[in-house]
Parts: sequence; structure tokens; C-alpha cells
Amino acid sequence: MNQTLLRVGVTGTGSFLPNAPVTNDQIDNVLGRITDAPPRVLGFIESVGKRMLDHGGVRRRHFAVDPETHELTHNLATLAEPAARRALEAAGREPRDVDLLLFSSPSYDQTTPPTSTALQERLGIERCAEMEIHSNCAGVGKMVQVAYDALRLGRYRTALIVYSQLSSVYLRAQYFNQAQMTKTQAALRYILADGSAAIVLENAPPGSQPPHEVLGAYVESIGGKRPPGMTAGGGVADVGAGADPICGVHRRGAHHLDQDFAAVNRDAAALLLEGVCRMLESLKVDPASCDHFIGSVPTMQLYGDNLARFQERLNVGPERLKFRATDVGYVGGTSILLHLDDMVRSGELLPGQTAVLHSVESSKWMSAGFIVRW
Repeated sequence: MNQTLLRVGVTGTGSFLPNAPVTNDQIDNVLGRITDAPPRVLGFIESVGKRMLDHGGVRRRHFAVDPETHELTHNLATLAEPAARRALEAAGREPRDVDLLLFSSPSYDQTTPPTSTALQERLGIERCAEMEIHSNCAGVGKMVQVAYDALRLGRYRTALIVYSQLSSVYLRAQYFNQAQMTKTQAALRYILADGSAAIVLENAPPGSQPPHEVLGAYVESIGGKRPPGMTAGGGVADVGAGADPICGVHRRGAHHLDQDFAAVNRDAAALLLEGVCRMLESLKVDPASCDHFIGSVPTMQLYGDNLARFQERLNVGPERLKFRATDVGYVGGTSILLHLDDMVRSGELLPGQTAVLHSVESSKWMSAGFIVRW
């Protein structure tokens, strides 16, 4: 049976950054100082860490951390709630209007129940379809694809998409077995930040065009033959063996968040561009018709690499691809929705303009995004 597919639009955006902004010289005080790491790591923090901050292009960021106690002020659900409510308010909707709730994060508040249901409860939604997607930077594109396809089929009317990035849970001094820390694990304290963002998607009646139409979404995993670029242990693979598995994870430092910086510096910009090009081709969108390219870019160095590649391949200059992390930091998977919300509320994204949003996730090199005509 043939079925007419409905068109889908963005009806609301929202974001939330926890606590007061943290300047570069305050990071160690807020997260807690590293004092018991190996000498090479302490030396790295004092020398290279400061240079990273000086040249990274970020002036301030936010952490869901009490600067006095270094305890978390939010979990993933409480971090997500304000962004979700702001997106619903912008859409003119109440939580009870949501019939599909999608939540994504690289972590979770409890192994079970899912954080998506905790957010549902906090919003006061008695009954809805909910799904949780475990992902880092690619999580937004994955959620948009699921919601877009479901809304086009008419399965649901209103979808709320929410992403929470709570990097600081891995970055606080008391989280580490400091004796097992490496330089790359210490470096992540000067790159990552916390925040949440959300969008509301709704389908339009048959034959009508929605405002702020989603032109499509694109998801792919390109890491089938690549080693992971970001890892964090403590899951089943680590605690499934041994006489004292939980303590063993801490002794080994297997729970530490780690990054392959060499792979990121070498491959991230190229893979972001390739993902964008494949998305444009798949959705039959001419890059010349796109006014904004919004990516999750953590540092000025990677921004420069991206800009050079985008200029050469797609003739996209700095007026269409901007570095947007200066005053919010790198908020991982939250970034592209956070930047979209800022552009909508500031008036930078104008009616009729087309925005391309895309992220590359280094954990196992996934690529995902979507395109919206405002």
C-alpha cells in the first residue's frame, strides 16, 4: 500500500548551560587539582595544558560542578530538563503534547531504568513513546533520523529530542585513580564542557509545508576498520571477570576517559567533510544553496583544518562555517543543537536560509547530521 509521507519541521529549540561560566584559569579549581599523578603528567598540566588553553580558541565553558565541593550539581536528566522545557515553550507546546521522546548521551544516570524515562517523569509526561540512544557526538543526528522517519509516516505527531553532555563526571579530580593517569586523560579537562540542548519536531498536515522544514537526516558508521578514537571503561567488558572487578577497574584506571589525539588531529576534519558531502549527496541538496554549516568543532586548530577542507571541496568560507565554541566550550554531542538554538534566538538564522548540522564521533568514528530550511 502506498502511503503519502508527511513533511516535518522544527517548531522549537532550547538549550541549557549549568552554573556560572568558568574561565580558563579557573578550570583546575572547579574540577579539583591533580596532585598525585605521575611527574610527566603533572609537568604536562603545568606546561602543555596551559598552551592548549591559550591556543584552543575557547575563553569560557560550563561545568555541572560545585566549585567548592567539586560535587556534581546535575545528573543527566536534570541537565536535560531545562533545555527540553525551553524547546517546548518555543514550540508553544506542553509536555503532555509529546508523543515521542528521544534522549541521547554518552552515559546514563543508572544502568536501569533508562535516563529517557527519568526525563519523562521530570517533565510530567504520563504516557509517550520513549527511546534512549547511547552515543556521543553522533547522537543528535541519530535521534533526528529516528524522529523524522516516524513523523513522516504519521506514527507520531510531536517529537521532543534532547541531548545531555555531562563530561565533568569524568574530569573531576576525585574521579581519577591519579597514579594511573596519562597525559591525554589530563588534556581532556581542558577541552570538554557540560550542557544540554533540545528541539521539537512536528509533522504537517498532508499537502502542507511546515515552518523550518527538515530536509532529511543522515547517519553512518565509518569505523568498521578503525580503532576507537575515544574510550571510557567501567562497563560489562571491564567488570565481567575477576574476583574484585569494581575495585580492579579503579586500580587499573580502566574507567578513565581517554582520547586518541593523534587520530583526531589526523582524521576528524576529513571525516567531517566526507560525512557532510555524503549527506548532501544523499539528500540531493546543493552545497551552494546552504547558508550555514554547523559542526561540533572543539578547538581553533581543528576549526582551521575543517575550514581549509570545506573551502577547497565545497567553496565554503568562514562566513558559512564559523567557530562557535568560544564562549560555551566544546559540549560534545550537545554542540550542534546548542549552536542552532543560539542562532535561532539571536536572529542569525534567517527565514528561508538552509543550515547543515553534522557531527563526527571519534569513539568509533560515526558520522551523523541533518539539514533544515529555516
